[in-house]
Amino acid sequence: MIRYGFIRTKDEIKFLILTCMTYLPFPVSFESVVDICTWCDEGFGYFELSEAFSELQHSNHIEKTMDGKTEVFSITQKGRDTAQAFQNRLPYTVREAAEISALRVIRKIRRNAQIFTSTEKRADKDYVVEMKMEDVFSIRMNVVSPTQAALLESSFKKNAESIYQDLLSALTKNQEESL
Repeated sequence: MIRYGFIRTKDEIKFLILTCMTYLPFPVSFESVVDICTWCDEGFGYFELSEAFSELQHSNHIEKTMDGKTEVFSITQKGRDTAQAFQNRLPYTVREAAEISALRVIRKIRRNAQIFTSTEKRADKDYVVEMKMEDVFSIRMNVVSPTQAALLESSFKKNAESIYQDLLSALTKNQEESL
């Protein structure tokens, strides 16, 4: 398979990982690191990234901690120093893409941290789904099956902002017309 991109060697992948992680203000999951790094360049694959990431942990450039039951990773001072020392080994376009990609993932993590859903079974064919966007709005809806509840939860997680806008428009439509 032909791969296109600037990053090809294991050292370059390591520099990319460290560069990406310098933009992160908090520890993130390995999946987030993969998302950030693979968005930047197409010259390497998941397995090369995973191997380089593991080596960076063993060399204490990256440290693992637990956030509840989730493993999260952050760059150490040694990793920051290495990223700074070797930043010019990565092309400018890749460094710029790393920053944009990290910001994209940070926004996604922060958004997802503010969206909550839960389902409570009250009786047979009686479920209450609560969907909430923290400090903005919440909705409680009755449904008749776990399948409907799961559909509402999934849709809300994907579309919370547009649901809020649609709800706000529906609730204020008559008010705007009468003004």
